[in-house]
Amino acid sequence: MTPGHSGVGPWRRRFLGAFLAACVLITVGCVWWGVAAFQRFGRPPETDVDRAERVAGLHFEQHPQKGRYYIPAAAVLSRAADGVPVAYLHYSLGGGDDAGIGDFLRTYDLPLPGTSTPLPADLRAALPGDEPAAGLLLPDGRAGRQIFVVERSSGRGGAAEVYVRATGP
Repeated sequence: MTPGHSGVGPWRRRFLGAFLAACVLITVGCVWWGVAAFQRFGRPPETDVDRAERVAGLHFEQHPQKGRYYIPAAAVLSRAADGVPVAYLHYSLGGGDDAGIGDFLRTYDLPLPGTSTPLPADLRAALPGDEPAAGLLLPDGRAGRQIFVVERSSGRGGAAEVYVRATGP
């Protein structure tokens, strides 16, 4: 070995440099893969229930200031003959101060129910179960949305079934 010579040949330096570069690339690739996986799985994909709630204007992200929301017991998303999305939702409210019709109306900024009106035939056909023939229509004034309340007699005040038919983008 000569003075000033480390004993490492040029091919070893190149190999070491290539090895370190490969390690950096693999590390960057693993970090990128982890970030992509987190973004993909950190937020679940939007479902038909989410889309139906959005069409009806009752999705929790459309009312973030409330800090609460209701989950439909049944939701169906279909399309009308002209291709416009049609959402059918059914909420079952157990009653009481926290899960009654009053809280539901406050959560979604809805008016008090009005007069008794027959439920649309397509709403009754789309939802599974035995839907009633009529309910109290909410006069909320939003075009393409009809909300019906059917009060239930139970031990808790405010128990009701809420049926929604909405069209829109």
